[in-house]
Amino acid sequence: MSVSRVLIVNLTRFGDLLQTSPTVAALHKRYPGATVTVVAEKNFADVCEGIPGIDRIYRLDLDRLGALLLEGGTALLESYRYVEEVLGELRSERFELALNFSSSRMSAVFMGLLGVPDTRGWTMTENGMRVIRHPWARLFATMCLHRRLATFNLVDYYRAIAGADEPSGGLVYEVAPAAQAGADALLGEGLATGARPLVALQLGASRSSRQWPSEAFVDLGRRLTQSGCDILLIGGGSERLLARRVAAGIGGRVVNACGRTGIGELGGLLKRAAVLVSGDTGPMHMAAAVGTPVVALFFGPASPFDTGPYGVDNLLLHTGAPCAPCNHTVTCLNPFCRDDITSEIVEKAVRCRLVADWDGVERLARDAPRVRVYRTGFDAHGWFACEPVGDSAVRPEDDLRRAYRATLMAELLRVPVPSPRASNVSTTGFMTLRALTEQGAATAAALGAEARARDLRIDDIERLGRELEALDQAVVEHGLTHPETGVLTQLFQFGKENLRGDDVPTLAGEMESLYRTLVSEAQLMAGLLGTSIEKERQHDAYLHQ
Repeated sequence: MSVSRVLIVNLTRFGDLLQTSPTVAALHKRYPGATVTVVAEKNFADVCEGIPGIDRIYRLDLDRLGALLLEGGTALLESYRYVEEVLGELRSERFELALNFSSSRMSAVFMGLLGVPDTRGWTMTENGMRVIRHPWARLFATMCLHRRLATFNLVDYYRAIAGADEPSGGLVYEVAPAAQAGADALLGEGLATGARPLVALQLGASRSSRQWPSEAFVDLGRRLTQSGCDILLIGGGSERLLARRVAAGIGGRVVNACGRTGIGELGGLLKRAAVLVSGDTGPMHMAAAVGTPVVALFFGPASPFDTGPYGVDNLLLHTGAPCAPCNHTVTCLNPFCRDDITSEIVEKAVRCRLVADWDGVERLARDAPRVRVYRTGFDAHGWFACEPVGDSAVRPEDDLRRAYRATLMAELLRVPVPSPRASNVSTTGFMTLRALTEQGAATAAALGAEARARDLRIDDIERLGRELEALDQAVVEHGLTHPETGVLTQLFQFGKENLRGDDVPTLAGEMESLYRTLVSEAQLMAGLLGTSIEKERQHDAYLHQ
């Protein structure tokens, strides 16, 4: 397909926008000469100016729209006019491909009204139903509901939705010369730059559950300055008071840049840093984009597997709490997981990363049983990998994550399936699901054949339809009662929402295809988790007694 105009919609924060940079590069390789337009939230759109390959930035004023909707009355008419104005301007561009990387209902309605022929991600059908177009978009939505099994990095979801077929070169952000000069001047106010390693500390986070305690930052800063490092405090204007307290607690050798930079200057500061210490934040992704190593702290709802810094040789420290990552919708009354990652552990990780002491990282992982240590990189296929360091005990979710990654890459990318490995996960749920879905495939095939027959019998079609509906429900219930299979059954549900046929034979064929995919995935999962052929035969014999 020839594509000359591409639209990317990403209405999230600036870290997510930075994570689109490999997708923009991939689109230009796939569609040479195409123009790429990005629709971004006005408050974060400036970051797009440093992402190579973006030809136009459309700044959507969601604050204004939200205020009008809340005001109500005649303001609703003004909000309608604003949306119509935006839609009209974007429709005039006649985009052939649109990628919606925002997973909100609002963005789905927006994309449905925009009406781009090839829309991928969240959108709306003509009758007002929300759908998720593209297998990788549906997988991303599924994993948002099963975050303990997070399998792929957000950057790779974006790239796959866009159809990228080559390994990524990583995140990219180009710091403008004026922004770099401003950053250097800010550093020069308090430090003789280059004399000592500069360690940047990102103090704040979008939510308190993602924020490391200020006392821990103070102790870390003291430890690092006493061992020969300078400290750079970064963050937004809302973190000024926090930064002043931390700077005062650390003492000398600190530059406090909180609230004193735009996005460009932030990139310039991070380019000068030797290491950034941060939670799961936008500056963490900025550091990866400008090539600065990261020691990232993951606790609360943050998961290193799906939002870890996209690059090589970053160190990720993840709480060993059995409840991690917690649900975004849950307010934890005792966030002890933040205390698992102590300032002493972080200091050791920083010092190891400053000199690339990977043996030291191994020792750190062995000596910190309450923290799981990961090192970032890319696998043989060029996809982000978050590899454990040391001898951390393997949990059932680790086995499931490994098996899901291999299964989904085999199904969606057609890569070879690795050899099975023994696991701590019972495969009974997957084998039962396989048997159930084989029955579903057979029933859907029979329904399609009956609907195409010359001597069509309505009673038989209705009977088979009821049987298929009961099997559909059984699959959903199986995922709820066997949570280890929930990723597959949720993918099945999203697949059903995306059926496009408008007659019985076509719909039956699409359902048969969905069921056969689920049969294959369940069989692959059982095999990868160490199930022998003999065990499968014994299980099948038991089911058919």
